[in-house]
Amino acid sequence: MSHKFPKSARLLNAHDYSQVFNNCSIRAGSTAGTVLALPASDNRSRLGIIVAKKNVRLATDRNRIKRLVREYFRNHPLSDSMSLIFMAKRGAGALSNADVLGDLDRLWRKLNHKHAQLRLEDDQ
Repeated sequence: MSHKFPKSARLLNAHDYSQVFNNCSIRAGSTAGTVLALPASDNRSRLGIIVAKKNVRLATDRNRIKRLVREYFRNHPLSDSMSLIFMAKRGAGALSNADVLGDLDRLWRKLNHKHAQLRLEDDQ
């Protein structure tokens, strides 16, 4: 398994982020953060991460959270391709790695469940 996070797996510019913010059809939240998702037409999922200094004060904590989110994204592919934005909540820096990974696990399950519901509604 590759430990890289290639450009093809990232939201790279303001246009990519605003597409997700403006057209977000799936939203899931947990203690660590909120994920906004937009089903993608191509066959790859892409991730953008926002960890504001306002919400997570220390740079080491911001970097740790980003690293954990990227690692989780690489190791746990979604059932369908989506463009995602993870936004850390206030106090996320105080959570342990295990707590953050547990929250990400719950978020991924919620995303897959909500996306399945969305597909069922579209099919009807």
